[in-house]
Amino acid sequence: MYKKKIVKNKQLFFLLIFYTISNIFYYTNDFYINFIKPFLGLIILIIYYKDLKLSNKKEINITLTVSIIFFILYLTSGFIFGFNKNHSNYSLINFCINLWKVILPICSIEIIRYKLLKSNKNYFGFRALITIIIILSEINFKALFLSHNIIFFHYFTSVIIPIIAQNILFTYLSLNSHYNTAIIIKIFNEIPKTILPFTPSSNWFIEGSFAIIKVLIIYYLFRYFIFNKKYTNHFTNLNIALYPLTIVTSILLVLFMLGLFTYQPIAILSNSMNPTFKRGDVVIYKKEENIVPGNIIVFQYQNQFIVHRVVSINEYYVTKGDANNSVDYIKVKKEDIKGVYQFSIKYLGYPSIWLNELFTKED
Repeated sequence: MYKKKIVKNKQLFFLLIFYTISNIFYYTNDFYINFIKPFLGLIILIIYYKDLKLSNKKEINITLTVSIIFFILYLTSGFIFGFNKNHSNYSLINFCINLWKVILPICSIEIIRYKLLKSNKNYFGFRALITIIIILSEINFKALFLSHNIIFFHYFTSVIIPIIAQNILFTYLSLNSHYNTAIIIKIFNEIPKTILPFTPSSNWFIEGSFAIIKVLIIYYLFRYFIFNKKYTNHFTNLNIALYPLTIVTSILLVLFMLGLFTYQPIAILSNSMNPTFKRGDVVIYKKEENIVPGNIIVFQYQNQFIVHRVVSINEYYVTKGDANNSVDYIKVKKEDIKGVYQFSIKYLGYPSIWLNELFTKED
């Protein structure tokens, strides 16, 4: 005789519906993103705090290893494609806000997914419905429908397809593993976009490919090593892959600091460009041929590098610090110019300043 299927945890299901509808209509609203959405996540964590626990060590080991490897590869791609400044006004307060608005929603939505799937795991249609609802909650429909054909294709390829693939994976992991694994993957996905002061400027195809490859690797690793009970000590060989990646990344960072790439860094020693950037910030500049008034340039005068704005161009480049009352007396030639300012990173230059002061300090 046909038995009617009853959805369990109806309150949690309707909470997920409310969460998704709110995201669809307020996806780009700053107040919702910074306060309402994390607050909803906090309430869910408080309600289900007794159920919070870690998955087994083997699952966390696999997830962390793959996530760290892809995170390092993603950062390393910046040395090829360049770096962009994060659009957020970066400070300690904003860093804490970013953690607040990223961590809480991620944890809460994966707890909801996990509890709903576990309590209704025999209903395939319900599993599919939960996955679709969460996918809808993560799509920026405003950006999707207001874009023209090319932008739509790029957004669909680099964002929509990875969201679908990732959520299928997270549903699979929730049914067979634990919500911790999905949380770890999501956090590593969000770190570059919301927490780092700069991000690699890789193109849409690279971003989409990275995301899909990561999903496939995690799926097959879990399926083979965990769910088929074939986890062995040989999996630690994956951890060994972190060592050469770390070494390569460190070498690239050193070469980057030495100025051997198109994008180069310089520590700011004064406040002459306040408020654009200040003493202790690091400025990232790019080698450019075409320089126009208004550009902030890095040029060399004697043995000193100066970062000032071009106010006019005649026989020489006339420059001025934004905080200064008069133009510089220095006659800047084209061959003196090292590059054009791209963006700055707060506070990162203080170690260079301290070392410089230490070694130039008079006895």
